[in-house]
Amino acid sequence: MFFGKRRVAAALIGLIPAVLSALRFDRSFLKETLVNNLWAGVPCESYISFARKYACHEIEKNLRPEAMRVFLSHIEHGDDVYIVTASMKDWCEFWAERYGVAVIGTELEAADGYLTGRLLTPNCWGKEKVTRIRAAADLSKYSRIFAYGNSRGDKEMLSIADEAVYRWDRVPEIERRT
Repeated sequence: MFFGKRRVAAALIGLIPAVLSALRFDRSFLKETLVNNLWAGVPCESYISFARKYACHEIEKNLRPEAMRVFLSHIEHGDDVYIVTASMKDWCEFWAERYGVAVIGTELEAADGYLTGRLLTPNCWGKEKVTRIRAAADLSKYSRIFAYGNSRGDKEMLSIADEAVYRWDRVPEIERRT
């Protein structure tokens, strides 16, 4: 973990007012407050080093085996694959580049070699996922769109897919497409 348990606990306690506010308003506010409390002033080099280590040591061991199998199947079939996540894009990008896939995610703002504690992009959650997907890809050029999600923030993204899998309630057959 980049930060010690005490610092994370203090940041979480400091979030109580933001949590109460977010319950009534926008959950992005909560994320921005947490990012500010934890990442403001951290050198970009340290952050990138952490992101690289996280990508190399944590992501794959936390994936469901069926998710990894389906992911690799899409790659083997030559599909355009995008990882769309509310997580920080940098955390996933180092992992995704080994498979040659694009990442759409939340990005942190930096200035003068340090993180500012602000988001550079809107939190990539809910409707924002659809907005960002449409900005990155012309969906009309695809005959079939697959989407996989595991949280409430994925519902809008799943609604634009021809084949949507939520929380691995089923494992789709990825047949050969020509």
